[in-house]
Amino acid sequence: MRDIVACLAAAAALAHDHGEPERYVLPHLPYQVAADTLGQIGSDVEPARSDGVYLMALPSFQLDALWQVLGVLRRARDGDQDAAEVLDLVSDYAARCFLPPRRVDDVVTGLERVLAVLTLDIPAVRTVATTLLLEGERDDDFRSACDDLVAAWRAAGIAH
Repeated sequence: MRDIVACLAAAAALAHDHGEPERYVLPHLPYQVAADTLGQIGSDVEPARSDGVYLMALPSFQLDALWQVLGVLRRARDGDQDAAEVLDLVSDYAARCFLPPRRVDDVVTGLERVLAVLTLDIPAVRTVATTLLLEGERDDDFRSACDDLVAAWRAAGIAH
């Protein structure tokens, strides 16, 4: 995912340099921030344990960039002519650089899942975050909140 968005950032920067700043819908910066954020998530997250939860807080500008990129990818997937270059680039990249090859819809779904985890707003998230941040007791309420959190992730299509 990060590589696809980084590729879009590079293409948007090049298009801007050649006088076509709208060729990839967004300017270079939102794509680059989104790619960097995806890279940060991938490198900062510790290996998952079956009984563990990892808490990550991101600045709103990073989430905004991810939402903007998702919007463009959805437009491309849905055939928006303004996003035709995005569709071509992402389709080609996803088909040639992944085994098995992926489709644009797979890329959209992947980014939707990332955002579902990052922006999940249910009481369980607040309970888990508060307990972890304040180093509170990991009692039955905490364990129940963790179970609710995992159930919400599974409902969003995230297996682990």
